Amino acid sequence: MLTVIIPTRNREKELNNLLGALDKIDNVINEIIIIDSSDENSHNKIYNSKIKIVYHHTLIKSAAIQRNIGISFVNASCKYLSFLDDDVLPNVDYFDKLTDTLNNNNAIGVSGIALNSKKLNKKKKNALSTIYRYIFLLDSNRKGVILNSGVNIPVITSTSSHKIVQTEWLIGCALWDFQKIKDLRFDNRLFGQSLGEDVLFSLKASRIGPLVVDLRTYLEHTESDIERPNQFEFYRMWVRNRCYIVSELTGKKYQPAFHWCNLGKSIILFAFIVKNPVKSISGLMGIVFGYFDLIRGKNAN
Repeated sequence: MLTVIIPTRNREKELNNLLGALDKIDNVINEIIIIDSSDENSHNKIYNSKIKIVYHHTLIKSAAIQRNIGISFVNASCKYLSFLDDDVLPNVDYFDKLTDTLNNNNAIGVSGIALNSKKLNKKKKNALSTIYRYIFLLDSNRKGVILNSGVNIPVITSTSSHKIVQTEWLIGCALWDFQKIKDLRFDNRLFGQSLGEDVLFSLKASRIGPLVVDLRTYLEHTESDIERPNQFEFYRMWVRNRCYIVSELTGKKYQPAFHWCNLGKSIILFAFIVKNPVKSISGLMGIVFGYFDLIRGKNAN
C-alpha cells in the first residue's frame, strides 16, 4: 500500500531514530527503501525494523539522485509513495492523515508541516527586515507559492479557517499517488543536499494534479548538522538550483527577478561582514561561484 524512500548519508543515529518511529506505524507501511551514500556500507548497522527494508548502497552523493534510485526499486503496483529525510520524525498518525487528505481532496500529492525547533527559536524578523525581503523577492505574505525569483515560500499557518490548502509545491516529506507520478523523477543535476529538489519535483507533479498541505499534520525535522553544507556550498547551490527552478517555472533560464533576489541576498551578507566576516565572505563567494557554475553549465558536486 505505502512505500517509503529514505536517502541517507553518514547519519546512522538519525536513520535509526527514524526507523524506530516508523516501526510504530508499521500497519500502514509495506516497505522501506533506504538509499545510502555513506562513506561505509551501513547495512549491518541499521535498525532491525519489523517492516520490510530494501537497502542499497551507492557512491553517488546526491539526495535527488538517491531518491531516483529508490523509485527504481518501487513495486509497480504500489499505491502510495512517500519520501522522508533521514533526520525527521513523523507522528504515529502522519501517514493515516495524509492518505485521507490525499483521497478526500482529489490530490496527487500532500504534505503536513515540518516543525524545526532550531528555526522556531530564532528571533522573529522586524518590520523593516520583512519589507526588505518582500522588495527583493526573498519572501512573501502568500504562503505555499514559488516566486519568479525561484524562492519557495513554505506553508506554516493559514489566516483562513481552512486546514487544507492548495499549494504550488510540497516539502520533501510528502505523500504521493504513485500511480499518477510514477514516471516523474528528481532533477539529476542536483548533488549533495540537493537544495530545492522538492520544489522542482513539485513543479512537474503540479501539471498532473493538485498539491495540498494539511495544516493539522506534523512531523519533527531535527535538522542534523552532519553532512549539511557550509556557507559557501549552501549559497552556491542556492544560486544554481534556484536558476533551475526559475527555468522550470517560467520556461526562461534567467528572469530579472532571479538576479534581483541574488542582489538582495548579497546585500544582506555584505551587511554582516563586520559582525561575521568569515561567514559573510563565504556566502558571497558561494553566490559568485553559483553564477560561474551556470555560465559554464557545470553541476558542482
